[in-house]
Amino acid sequence: MTASAEPAAPGHRVVDVCALSLDRECWRTYFRGLGAVAPAYLRAFGRHATAVFGAGYPRFRARLDAGDQDGAVDLLVSGQPERVDVGALLKTMDDNGVVHQILMSCGGATADGDDVNSRVAAVAAKAPDRLQAWAGIDLTDPGRAVAELERCHLLGMRGFAVTPFWQGVDPRDTAYDPVYRRARELGMPLWLHTGHHFSRHAAELCHPRNVDWIALRHPGLPIVAGHAAWPWVLELISIAQRHRHVYLDLSSHRPQWMARPGSGWESLLLYGTTVLRDRVLFGSATWVNADPVAALARQVAALDLGDEITDRWLYGNAARLLGLGPG
Repeated sequence: MTASAEPAAPGHRVVDVCALSLDRECWRTYFRGLGAVAPAYLRAFGRHATAVFGAGYPRFRARLDAGDQDGAVDLLVSGQPERVDVGALLKTMDDNGVVHQILMSCGGATADGDDVNSRVAAVAAKAPDRLQAWAGIDLTDPGRAVAELERCHLLGMRGFAVTPFWQGVDPRDTAYDPVYRRARELGMPLWLHTGHHFSRHAAELCHPRNVDWIALRHPGLPIVAGHAAWPWVLELISIAQRHRHVYLDLSSHRPQWMARPGSGWESLLLYGTTVLRDRVLFGSATWVNADPVAALARQVAALDLGDEITDRWLYGNAARLLGLGPG
């Protein structure tokens, strides 16, 4: 994965709340699963992904154009290691000014007979002071979801992620309340994909109003609205003002675009520096663009939010949420 030779935002520590650091088979599971429900992602972000993974874009695109989606994924992940090198990961974090990172899992079985949640948990367990793993949970079968959540908690995973468009589920359905209830009991925050997506399912599945319904029924469950619900940022801000346990995660977006007129981020730059200044979180999800974490952090600093707000967004808010110490 691409690292940065330049430091992160000068004078600011970084907590990355949405990182992916997978081995080859886990990446294969991730991209094949994503491609099955949302093949447009492979085309929309193929150039960026091949740059991050060191794969050749022309060959990748040629396989997609030939209808060989699995072959394109195999090419994309072919250069990834069989196992994550934790030492190399920590060095990349150091080079990018990242003091702590949440490793997100997509969940699911790998072709070699293992599963992604277990593999991601094992990586985080090797450096628990710097890394934590959040489980990928499929809500389709609520009973199995609760069992998997409990298993992942025993593995040391400290939160969980739900991507409604991946599973084709409405996350506000009361059928999933046992999952959210058990997560609260286990002290595992929810990361929920919100906002734009390229799947064949309705955009509505990832509308921020879903956050409102879940937050109303589960006031003790911290909820991170993944990707900050763009283009419905203002709606999410309204919901976050209603619920103190709702946070906004900037991952997958380039902060350098946020100050541009018409970007859709104007409300965040207003309310994220005032009433929601303590609930904006920084994340990368860097496979969707070729910018390393340090570059993204510098882009946050370049928004001219002031040192106090910049520090809250990059470090302090996440540190408080995750219990990392003074933020």
